[in-house]
Amino acid sequence: MVVIDASVAYKWWDLKEEQSNLAKKILKDHSQDRQKIVVPNLIFYELSNAWATKSRFSLLKIKANLNDLESLDLEIADISINLIEKAVFFSRKYKVSVYDAIYAVLARAKKCNLITADDKFVDQVNLPFVKKLSSTS
Repeated sequence: MVVIDASVAYKWWDLKEEQSNLAKKILKDHSQDRQKIVVPNLIFYELSNAWATKSRFSLLKIKANLNDLESLDLEIADISINLIEKAVFFSRKYKVSVYDAIYAVLARAKKCNLITADDKFVDQVNLPFVKKLSSTS
């Protein structure tokens, strides 16, 4: 089991992104039942925002991406108040956004690794279960 954040999932659709091959490998492992992917439901908002504001994807492509995302059989964790409280504490302790903290707190709760393409986040929190996508090769 592994938690991935939006920075990794985004690479599943934008193959021009650096390390998209590494992100696709994680997805392939999931689709072949070698490693389950867990994500907070926040990822739908984050990916939609990135597609709408940072990509050149058409509205039709974004809709198709959302349908693809929904069909991936990811384990989707609802964000509870308890998880948010832990994320707020994590955010303050490591000086990161609550949005980013949600993924780390979820990984900690699931006793698995968080994989992110946000190298700055990994360096800032410096926790053994928070891994750079580049280290998954």
